[in-house]
Amino acid sequence: ARGGGMRSARARAIRNDEASDAEAGVERGEDVERATRATHTVYVENPDGGTNTCVRVVGPNRRGGLAKIIAALTNYGLDVQSSFTRTTANGSSVDDVFYVTWDPREAGKSFDESNARLASQLEEDRFEDLKRFIVDAMTPTETRERYTSRMPKIYGIAAESEVLAMKRRLDDAIDPSNQEESNIARDPVFMASQLEFVAAELASATARLVQIDRVYAKVESCGVEYLWELEGSDEEVVNDECVVIEAERSDARAMFERKLAAMEAALAARDRARRGLTTSSDTASGVAVVRRTDEATSTLAKSRQPLNENNTTKAKLSKLSTDMAPQTPFASPLSRPLPSTPCGNGRELILQGFNWESCNEKANNDRSWYQLLNEKVPEIAAAGFTSVWMPPPTKSVSKQGYLPTDLYNLNSFYGSEDELRSCVARMREYNITPVADIVINHRCAEAQDDAGRWNKYTGKIDWDARAITCENPQFGGQGSQSTGEDYLPAPNIDHTQQFVRKDLKEWLSWMRDDVGFRGWRFDFVKGYSGVFTGEYVEETRPFLSFGEFWDECSYRDGVLEYNQDAHRQRTCDWVDSTGGNTAAFDFTTKGILQEAVARTEYWRLIDTKGRPPGFCGMWPSRAVTFIENHDTGSTLQHWPFPRDKILQGYCYILTHPGTPTVFYDHWVDPKWSEAIGVMLDIRKRTGLSSNAAAVHIERATAGLYAAHIGHAQEMYTEGLSMDVDVKRPSICMKLGVEDWSPNAAKVGNLSWKCTASGDGWAIWEDKNHLEDEEISKAR
Repeated sequence: ARGGGMRSARARAIRNDEASDAEAGVERGEDVERATRATHTVYVENPDGGTNTCVRVVGPNRRGGLAKIIAALTNYGLDVQSSFTRTTANGSSVDDVFYVTWDPREAGKSFDESNARLASQLEEDRFEDLKRFIVDAMTPTETRERYTSRMPKIYGIAAESEVLAMKRRLDDAIDPSNQEESNIARDPVFMASQLEFVAAELASATARLVQIDRVYAKVESCGVEYLWELEGSDEEVVNDECVVIEAERSDARAMFERKLAAMEAALAARDRARRGLTTSSDTASGVAVVRRTDEATSTLAKSRQPLNENNTTKAKLSKLSTDMAPQTPFASPLSRPLPSTPCGNGRELILQGFNWESCNEKANNDRSWYQLLNEKVPEIAAAGFTSVWMPPPTKSVSKQGYLPTDLYNLNSFYGSEDELRSCVARMREYNITPVADIVINHRCAEAQDDAGRWNKYTGKIDWDARAITCENPQFGGQGSQSTGEDYLPAPNIDHTQQFVRKDLKEWLSWMRDDVGFRGWRFDFVKGYSGVFTGEYVEETRPFLSFGEFWDECSYRDGVLEYNQDAHRQRTCDWVDSTGGNTAAFDFTTKGILQEAVARTEYWRLIDTKGRPPGFCGMWPSRAVTFIENHDTGSTLQHWPFPRDKILQGYCYILTHPGTPTVFYDHWVDPKWSEAIGVMLDIRKRTGLSSNAAAVHIERATAGLYAAHIGHAQEMYTEGLSMDVDVKRPSICMKLGVEDWSPNAAKVGNLSWKCTASGDGWAIWEDKNHLEDEEISKAR
């Protein structure tokens, strides 16, 4: 969809006749009859010996049509000298004729930029372009015209036409054959043109919203009787019209918010250009990564601190409530130095090795999910995955494993304990890190107390009501207040209890030393303080550690806001609360990326400082990127990525910093598996890492995102650099429908080869390093 809800008219029929009526042998009555079928026909010709150009538009007689044509001609840069209109007897079709002049010196300027004009005929090589421009302007918009305001609508019409004019001038500014494309994105003229285009789209969306709001307000003030003015209306029609008006008002408001976000992005792009941030290298040290300095504080005191940047440095400790259950005092366990990164060596490639229905594999195919994974281990290793995130391993009330009971019972719907151990052992034989899904925010009891409340645990960890937070009265919890969000379906574990933490650390150590897991994925970490996650990780020292901090992005009237800095900062705050020893899923990147590719709004993929807008643009060594998982996709479809843009999503996360995760369903699907495999090979060949990464965003407009990604010139583990070391292997990539090439843009003054591409995506590699690798293999 174009700005203001306008649909592209490229698929509509455009008459190519440039001859007069007599030359074409077409009678005017036949033209009108053809136009009555809701098609606009445009004729353009230059009369011999004249100074005017004749423009004739034949089509259905719609309210406001004449104003649209005049606005289109004016925005194209033409001056209307005279005109006349003919209609059919019943008034259903019109034949509008305009005599216009053109000043070739003013080509590409707005109608209000001209001074003294030189009147002449329009060049014949522009006829087809003018025809398309007029048809675009005459195409009905998505908002049905019967609901537009009865007041003058020239503002809305002019705004829509101005959008087309701005788009045309912006396209002219970006010439694919221009070898100086590298300067386009930083050219002040280009930036001004882009801002002008976005402003025109916003004006059009505003006009559309105002038109619908007028009708909506009229109905609210006068009642539905106002709709009886519509021809042929009855009671049933009026009721339907009310529903439609409400829906169209909601759509128009959403479109307005979307264009408002685009304007915010355009202003940010202008500010970046003014500050010169696109070429500055000082952002590597200026990334807002919040780190705690109060290491002497007890773990319990830290757990009571809200997760925000105001209490991360020299903030007063939050006092404990006096009405909570007595607590066992303890000291901080963070005595040994923390690992440099919770994501291995920074080059990990994670496969999520299950979906929401994997627990039914035994019932459907007479083999357990663990047996299936065991068979696929060689294929997983050959694909280049270094880690597999496995489903929750313990006995559970739910099939999927997210309502655990006896933690030491590893017989689940995914298979038996023996099958699990065999699968884990085989993964380690192939140098694959098995990652266990750790669900310790809550635990379901298997016995009731005297009051019939489920709070008595069985098995090796036989807790009672003291292990349940006091916010769960339905379970008779006698523990302290929760340090996070409440999980309603099950008893929430009180991690402030020393005996609880001791039992959990012993269980995790057993999972590591006895079962063979080498990584943890912590479920629903918003339910308890990240301080405790940090303690468990410090005690067990896994090779990989990451948590599911699923926080809602910022929306306004159902539209994703452009600036999601607060969202990713909350993720950063949680990681920081763990002491930095646990990474987090990058939900910010998922939310922004799927909105950008679905709506063709690639301007979303750059923040106000010129970096990637997700958590991976803030702290890539702690960001685990993904586009889908068992919750968001699979059969749940809670927040699905657009299926027709799956490969665009992987093109982004498999080329950008962070630790990427591939969803099992996507990896095994023939539609995507081959392309995903090629992208994995490119990432490994280039050596892209979550540590010391660098991203330089070349372009981020509505229809195009392009970036240069590689290694930073200096080693570090926090933040993200924008200075790519061109002496080491690097790649370029692009998303979107617009043409772009790193060779034309002269990125890094290197020679590039496209090694992978598909619908709306492409990846290039540095030819020099490709040749060096080929020579090395030949030896």
